Amino acid sequence: MEIGDSMNPEVASRIDELKNDRLHGAGWLSKQAVITLILAINECRAQTVAELIDEMSVVAAELADARPSMISVANYVHQLLHQITLEAQKETDLDSLKGLAEIRGNALIESSEQAALKAAEYGCGIIGDGDVLITCSYSSTVCKAFEMAKQKGTRFDVMVAESKARGKAYGPMTARQLEQHRIPVNIVPDKSIHVRVSRAGKVLVGADAIAADGSLINGRPTFRLAQAAMGENIPFYVICETAKFDVQGYLSEASKPEPGFDRTPPDLIAGIITEKGTIAPSLVTAYVEEMARHQA
Repeated sequence: MEIGDSMNPEVASRIDELKNDRLHGAGWLSKQAVITLILAINECRAQTVAELIDEMSVVAAELADARPSMISVANYVHQLLHQITLEAQKETDLDSLKGLAEIRGNALIESSEQAALKAAEYGCGIIGDGDVLITCSYSSTVCKAFEMAKQKGTRFDVMVAESKARGKAYGPMTARQLEQHRIPVNIVPDKSIHVRVSRAGKVLVGADAIAADGSLINGRPTFRLAQAAMGENIPFYVICETAKFDVQGYLSEASKPEPGFDRTPPDLIAGIITEKGTIAPSLVTAYVEEMARHQA
């Protein structure tokens, strides 16, 4: 089914907006995806529970396909769909099922926000007095970690790569947010990363996805920054919630990220800081397998 063929027009419009959004990060877009699925459920004109589940499966697939590099979008919408399907085994009244779906969806959004906040809190813990850190692209979770460190009274400086991709520079977005919290920040031209990285003591970036092999999918120039950091023996950390782990195997090692994104191999990553603590890239495969078993 093409978007708009038989789908609610507002739902189809929101999916298109999600697909074309180049302003927000994976966390924000994931919440919008859940909100869109809730809208689709409420507006669905299915006559039976089975019809509703079938229609929502199509919407969930469209949402996941809208941003394939942002695994949390697929993870959250399919998690909500799974919960609705389980509820449908007990609840045959459509209105009651729609009400339950909204409750479950809002709970997912709340848990995602709490997970990101906890990951930021752990990320804040690696920032020490006098540190110089470098980041790239844009991550609300990384920004939150910097803000928390500032609130604790930690004195540090941040360099952010200009992060140009598809005609837009994302580094200035990060800089503006940090400047609002009076965090000293300098924007580094992408072509100068390999020179300026030596002035930093740590790299801290966000994630759009963590593949099952421990590699990172994130906005450019993340891979270039990781390579430069490795050349200077500077630890490269990723901060994200575990909802960005590719538990369902959407990303293969051969799959190409969306335009404007790149893949950083696990051997360039010192640690992945999550709401559950720091995970070594070498342990991601086992962790993902364990998560998949629990969700089966």
